[in-house]
Amino acid sequence: MSGQASLAAVRPERHGQLTIGTGTDLAAAAGLGHVPLGFSEIPLAVCDYPVVLIKDGTTGGFRLVALLGFEANRNLFVIGENWAATYLPLNVLRLPFYLGATDGGALAVCLDEASSLVGRAPGHALFDADGTETGFLTSRRKLLDDMLADAEATARFVNAITAARLITPMTITLHHADQHQQDIAGAYTIDPLALETLDGAALLALHRDGHLGAIYAVMHSLGQLGRLEQLHNARGERLITRSAVQLHL
Repeated sequence: MSGQASLAAVRPERHGQLTIGTGTDLAAAAGLGHVPLGFSEIPLAVCDYPVVLIKDGTTGGFRLVALLGFEANRNLFVIGENWAATYLPLNVLRLPFYLGATDGGALAVCLDEASSLVGRAPGHALFDADGTETGFLTSRRKLLDDMLADAEATARFVNAITAARLITPMTITLHHADQHQQDIAGAYTIDPLALETLDGAALLALHRDGHLGAIYAVMHSLGQLGRLEQLHNARGERLITRSAVQLHL
């Protein structure tokens, strides 16, 4: 979401006079085709977004994400100065703050100094006159800490469904009114046949660990592709008449 060059650890000597504008950093979010989700976000996120898995280009492992559009760098939920959904993912809410490693390896709250929210009025101060962090900065620090803990829960969920061999690649096909057909690959979902054939012990383990409900929520969230179609068509571009999902079982 941000270039590394614009990130700096938040310190009173550097940011003591800085304010962060209220609201969402829509300028940064507008270029997102998907956003990572934490495990705790699944029940709310599936009410607005298709939730899928994608492969991390560096590690090759799976990441849980909400699809925000049909293109890699375009967020259909950003419309003017508004976010057209009831739930705002935490990875958008926390902008322009990040957790970054210091030279000593410890994690620190970092700020994207190039963010459109930096210096915008009305805004929140980061530090009081004596250099003490404000309640706003403390709340953002807690949010980042909570997200880090949630990322561990997400990793356990992804590891569980990977070990159970429940993940399958999928292709989203968009059918346009001008007869053009567009295939979108690279996303993964839950294989319903693999889930049906799991033995009782494996199902019990998924249920015991709190993963079974999330599995069904992720599967059913593909119905939100219709929401992406609506948002796309509202822009008045090449009309989508329907979308279809093919699972590669």
